[in-house]
Amino acid sequence: MIDDHTATPAPEAADDGGTPWTGAPPRTGEPTTVTVDVDGRDHPVRLWRYAGPSRPADDASAARRSLLLIHGFRGDHHGMMLLADALTDHEVLVPDLPGFGETAPVPGREHGLETYAAVVEGLAAALGLGAEDVLAGHSFGSLVVAAHAARTSRSWAALVLICPISDDIFSGSLLPGALGVEAFYAGARALPEPAALTLLRCRPIIELTNLTMLTSSDARIAAYVRDQHRRHFSGFSDRRTVDEAYRASSRHTVLEFAERLELPVLLIGASRDQISTAQGRRRLREALPQARLEVLRGVGHLIHYEKPAPAARAIGRFLADLDAGVF
Repeated sequence: MIDDHTATPAPEAADDGGTPWTGAPPRTGEPTTVTVDVDGRDHPVRLWRYAGPSRPADDASAARRSLLLIHGFRGDHHGMMLLADALTDHEVLVPDLPGFGETAPVPGREHGLETYAAVVEGLAAALGLGAEDVLAGHSFGSLVVAAHAARTSRSWAALVLICPISDDIFSGSLLPGALGVEAFYAGARALPEPAALTLLRCRPIIELTNLTMLTSSDARIAAYVRDQHRRHFSGFSDRRTVDEAYRASSRHTVLEFAERLELPVLLIGASRDQISTAQGRRRLREALPQARLEVLRGVGHLIHYEKPAPAARAIGRFLADLDAGVF
């Protein structure tokens, strides 16, 4: 089914639980370490669990879908915190991908899509996730979960791709920005490790990211996003890992995996997404046999920070239709 919706969300308000600018701090996930099998080798992954609503054991509605939510490039679980907080009807599981946040790189592996897809498989196996559960990813996370779903024999109820990577960034209107980012990572690659890390983590680069990605006119939201990027955008382990992940994020699109994705898919796009185009989103939707596209207006690539509650409501509508057998 292809079902398009263009959402015009109301301004963030007090009922959009978990937004720090409402005065209600988001709930904190419970941290744990999950040992996953990555092609026959055990690897510890840090994961945060946001519990779903409590219900009596004899309540038939107690069996609710869990969501495994994968963060984007240079992020970690903190970036998904507001979205996880807004998904109050479901258990939400948010790992730090290897090489980012509190999860170490996988020894002896290139940190590209194959490794990260294998980590998702290991997490699903260790957590007992499957046919009733949902796999979701933001930005680079959309590539990771699409690559996993395309190669696994594991059944999932659905995929949710938030700001999916739908365009070749080295073409068309995205090319100038992509060339600048490419030059930056090439420069870091050419430097000795200490100097490279200084460049990769320098404050002006983080501020440039904020300048190019922020779309909200709300000063409280903008201040929160800047603070989160300053705190967590440089939480990668080393130069090699972040460079390999960058190359994976910039050389692939979800379209590569579309023909092998036969399960229901929700695409949550942003009308002002700085690394995706409307044409790219349409091509991706049309390539997926069971896809719904919702586009949130007035927001860019940082949906997870700027519009977490509208994104969560889009996911809620999608899962309600899934439960009703619409897909």
